[in-house]
Amino acid sequence: MKKQSACLILGLTIFSSSLFADGDTFTQRVKVNYSKPVYENIQEVIPNHDSRCYEEYEVRTPKHRTSSYRNENTIGVDTIIGATTGVIIGNQIGRGNGKVAAKIVGGLLGATLANGIRNSDYSHNNRNNTEYYYETKRRNICNNRVIKKSVLKGYENYFKYNGKSYSKFSPYRENYVTVETNINF
Repeated sequence: MKKQSACLILGLTIFSSSLFADGDTFTQRVKVNYSKPVYENIQEVIPNHDSRCYEEYEVRTPKHRTSSYRNENTIGVDTIIGATTGVIIGNQIGRGNGKVAAKIVGGLLGATLANGIRNSDYSHNNRNNTEYYYETKRRNICNNRVIKKSVLKGYENYFKYNGKSYSKFSPYRENYVTVETNINF
């Protein structure tokens, strides 16, 4: 038992001393042995502006259209009357706790039915009165030219430090590289 507690105390001592250990940082400049250019392959698309490369077409658009989305979820007087009528009918049908459920279902069905009738009347009446305007548009029907290029991205700079080979990427060719070494004790 004494050996185990002594090992535990020794382990905690070593661990806690490593938390408070100091370290040193050294910076050195190392000569680059050689630099290798790094290229990136890209594609450049050049649009064809020849007048024969365009096709004209007409688009028909309604004149009185305010937006492509019409909000059909409005509540009007007819919706409120439909809901009230549904609640009255539901009140006549149910008994006890079922009376509350019948009122809720009747109100929802009445409101939905009244709102649906109003929106279908609106879309039916306005369908035949729509006036259109015509707009001429152009689209490119020719193929664009694609040019493939190799562009210089930067340099891979190779150097040796403490007998080992390393490399560092940079946007330009370097003569020296800065190496930082941390020593903890």
